[in-house]
Amino acid sequence: MQLLKSNTATLITTILLVSFSLPVSSQAQSDTHVGIRGGVTQATFYGDDVASNDFRPGFTGGVFLTYDVNPQFSVQPEVLYSLRGAKNHFSTTNSPDLNDVRVSQDVIEIPVLFKLNAPLSPITPRIYAGPALGFITGSDVNGQEADDAFTDVDFSGVVGGEIAYSLGEGTEVALDGRYNVGLSSLGDAGEFEDVSTSAFTGTLSLRFSL
Repeated sequence: MQLLKSNTATLITTILLVSFSLPVSSQAQSDTHVGIRGGVTQATFYGDDVASNDFRPGFTGGVFLTYDVNPQFSVQPEVLYSLRGAKNHFSTTNSPDLNDVRVSQDVIEIPVLFKLNAPLSPITPRIYAGPALGFITGSDVNGQEADDAFTDVDFSGVVGGEIAYSLGEGTEVALDGRYNVGLSSLGDAGEFEDVSTSAFTGTLSLRFSL
């Protein structure tokens, strides 16, 4: 997982460097858009305190704002709600009380994505990367409240891509797929001290020009 974190950080850095090196023409038409997205996330835990796990499905959705610096590069902050966690999580302590542990977490996530666009009207493929700050508003373990076992803040890296289809007049619909890798430990006590989140997410979004 350390290699995965390193590769993710390297990819984010590379995209940022390429993005900021793109020429910004004084004649380029900058534009601002707002949108909504919703879909499904498949999340799990990894770390030294995890011996075996499985992905936990959950809902994700929220709003976003996109600013087009030029036709090839845009910046997109988002505010998303995600239901995450893990199931069939086994601790390396081999404690019998931790067999078949199921964790559920409510997360408010704020990603800031840097996007490279390839306008091919009416279709626009995009790739992106960026950091994300998550606020864990609630944690349950096997249906019991367990907020004290986890931290309140999560920091992660996001990489992904989307294919957008223009509906005309500044409106588009897009299919998005992304991967979040946790860069900080979520655990705060006991057997969950060294666990981080990883999640695959697929969403459908609708975007409008302001």
